[in-house]
Amino acid sequence: MFPMNISLNWLTDYVEVAMPTAELEQLFTRIGLNHEGTSETPTDLVLDLEVTSNRPDCLGHIGVARELSVATGKKFTPPVLGDIPTSGQAAELTKVDVQAPDLCGRYSARVIRGVKVGPSPEWLVERLEAIGMRSINNIVDVTNYILMEYSQPLHAFDYDKLAENRIVVRRAKGGERMVSIDETTCDLDESMLVIADAVKPVAIAGVMGGLDTEVSDQTVNILLESAQFDPLNIRHTSRRLALMSESNFRFERGVDPVGVDEASRRACQMIVQLAGGELAGGAVDVWANPYEAPTVTLRPARCCALLGFDIPADEQAAILDRLGLAAQLDGDTITCTIPPYRADLRREADLIEEVARIVGYDKIPLSTKIAHEVVGLDDEQKIRRDIALVMAASGFDEAVTFTYIDAEEAALFGVSDPVCADTLTRKTNNALRPTLLPSLLAACKSNQDAGASDISLYELAAVFPPKGGDGLPNEYVELAMVSSGDLRDLRGAVEALCEQIATGALMELKPSAQPGMDPQAAADIFLDANPIGAIGQISADVLKYYSLERPIAAARLRMDVLRSCANLERTYKTVARFPAIRRDLSLVVDEETTWSQVQEVLTAIDQPLRTDVQYVTTYRGKPIPAGRKSVTLTAVYQSSEGTLRSEQVDEEIQTVVKAFAKTLNAEVRT
Repeated sequence: MFPMNISLNWLTDYVEVAMPTAELEQLFTRIGLNHEGTSETPTDLVLDLEVTSNRPDCLGHIGVARELSVATGKKFTPPVLGDIPTSGQAAELTKVDVQAPDLCGRYSARVIRGVKVGPSPEWLVERLEAIGMRSINNIVDVTNYILMEYSQPLHAFDYDKLAENRIVVRRAKGGERMVSIDETTCDLDESMLVIADAVKPVAIAGVMGGLDTEVSDQTVNILLESAQFDPLNIRHTSRRLALMSESNFRFERGVDPVGVDEASRRACQMIVQLAGGELAGGAVDVWANPYEAPTVTLRPARCCALLGFDIPADEQAAILDRLGLAAQLDGDTITCTIPPYRADLRREADLIEEVARIVGYDKIPLSTKIAHEVVGLDDEQKIRRDIALVMAASGFDEAVTFTYIDAEEAALFGVSDPVCADTLTRKTNNALRPTLLPSLLAACKSNQDAGASDISLYELAAVFPPKGGDGLPNEYVELAMVSSGDLRDLRGAVEALCEQIATGALMELKPSAQPGMDPQAAADIFLDANPIGAIGQISADVLKYYSLERPIAAARLRMDVLRSCANLERTYKTVARFPAIRRDLSLVVDEETTWSQVQEVLTAIDQPLRTDVQYVTTYRGKPIPAGRKSVTLTAVYQSSEGTLRSEQVDEEIQTVVKAFAKTLNAEVRT
């Protein structure tokens, strides 16, 4: 939304206003130009209207008058442009070379010779001051007047100060510098569009003119610019140079490409009337792609269905026709030809909105009942719910962090060339994160600085590791966890999560080097032999980078793999009424033996009474021989039919011991 001051005296030049002020204020709000307030001057009323960003045509009095005409049915009377006596030809006096047509869609230059720069007449000063603009001189005041009349920015150059009296529209060269009319020194670069003469930049296109060529009391001849520039480039340039003006605000939202010439002719007419001089015939007008009006069709029946009440088709066509859309009703459709000042109208829904706001949103019927279909959770929602439940039960708090990180952070986790946003948009922290871990570690640092000692965080969000080449990143959703607790506790949380979502699936860890993690304490995570992520202790270098004082354990899981392994069908069994027997078993095995191998041996033994196996610890040292280690586990046995006897469990344990001795050359440590 942008505030636009509208002079009532000025507005009545184009449309009759025959209603009380309060009614006019309500009308503007009803048709989408929200009224914020009304102020009085000694001779005028000024209405403060809020204009949405998609309606740059209403950033001028003519556009507002056109809207008011449609809403009230009063005749719209735009300015009449008569013939102006000319002397010579503009093409003989100046040249325009547009070297960046992608950034300058149209550039028109006219020349007026022999003007007399001086104060503006009282009526012009009053109108500009009423809407908050300061009078400077008759030439500059006319360009400001046209700006607020047509919503078309203009700029007047001192013709005699332009080297070779010509215009070059080009990208700036690195190292070029220019002083703007507000005396700001601007350092330019190749991303910026400038208006130059034969030697140097004389204006920053669409933003502000240069001090060297501004109109002064000594100016005799002027070159008048009227143009259309690329909105995004103007916005980038304005923000980069920290220069804001009424002109760049309008160029950023788009100007009428056809109205470029009409606004220029209107300005020349006023300048000759107020400052004298002779207008050179014609204009040097560079327009590579003249406007071709698009057509959009509307189905009256669809309009009625969407709005919820009936509007006759001929009434819909009449409304659109009054809006200047040359509406033609043919059977079941209305075909509209879109004028150049309405770039916001490109779809049927846009036309329906136009009909609704003119008829009145208050006409849309209200219902006392709202129908809402109640549906169950889909698989994705169930998985996310289970993740939240398991993480909360494991003592983790959910974090929501920003998508962008610094490129140096991505490098810490093995991505030296992350996908980055344009530096014009984001100068720092402009890399899309390839993993959530950098964001979570930064959150750990914030918690540490706030005095939190125990930190356990998780996040579920999209990550963007690069594919390589110029393609889009390999986007997918990741679940990441960080904890200042023990790595074994984090592993327990991951196991609980996998068991909850992929019940019955086998989770395995295989030691491997992981970027950003301690090579001695990191592993790949597999779920039913599918690589799902990684777990480990954050490396000392990474902890130092984030200034973290405590060790941090971390894990990351790919949601797409977890989803593919999900078993969302829940089965239930009664809680056992009889107590369980737990037996600790310490096995001396070779150093190379992994826990997953131990699990495989246990899985191969058919023991219905064994309900759980838990890893306890690993010991190395005396009296364990070199090259061997002691792995301690707890086996849990329980029956649903009665209390187990020690003898029964002893038999089960002996079976396990024999299997370990045969398969892993294991010995029971006594």
